[in-house]
Amino acid sequence: MHQAADPPDPAALLALEDRNRGCAACPLRVSASQVVVSDGDPRAPLLIVGEGPGAEEDRDGRPFVGQAGQLLDRILAAASLAREEAYLTNVTKCRAPNNRTPLPLETATCTGLWLEPQLALLRPRVVLSLGNTATQFLLGTPRGITRLRGQWFTYRHPAWPQPALLMPLLHPAYLLRNPVRTPGGPKSLTWRDIREVAAVLRGEKEASPVQGQFPAAPDSLFSELE
Repeated sequence: MHQAADPPDPAALLALEDRNRGCAACPLRVSASQVVVSDGDPRAPLLIVGEGPGAEEDRDGRPFVGQAGQLLDRILAAASLAREEAYLTNVTKCRAPNNRTPLPLETATCTGLWLEPQLALLRPRVVLSLGNTATQFLLGTPRGITRLRGQWFTYRHPAWPQPALLMPLLHPAYLLRNPVRTPGGPKSLTWRDIREVAAVLRGEKEASPVQGQFPAAPDSLFSELE
């Protein structure tokens, strides 16, 4: 995978992340063990944005380390993408009680204070928004993930010299709850989507609308986490 341009000031990103870890601006911090900011390489061309940390992430301090995160690693690896070659973060940085969906005030507080400044210091070529919360925030739409997934969108951030390509994907936690393997099912769709992402990142094809049939995912891709 080709590296994207370095962030304009890597020290500024580290300083922002350090300040983020001390945040107590919204009620989520009261019940969370710690603030979960990011993982991976901020210079990477691939940015992955999810909803918020779960129980394992709250204990570990890194995003996407629980069962859904392990599945995400397997999905990336199946398309010859490495977690270490991406930068991973969430819309909200503290675990919501019982892993509920973040409330509008919580999302607005965390994105305004932390996610937007965080994005301003990154330079991805491709953004993956996992699930409803991340997709609806980044695209500014109330439309659901099942209608948006698998399509390419142009994502523009005011601080970025060039726009990025954004593709919404079904969240790995959703795949764990919906283990259907049939063509056109959640896992088959995700397998198709991540192959498209990998091909675009490698320069093997241009981003284009989803077309054609949905290939079935390999049986081994999801089996170990079910």
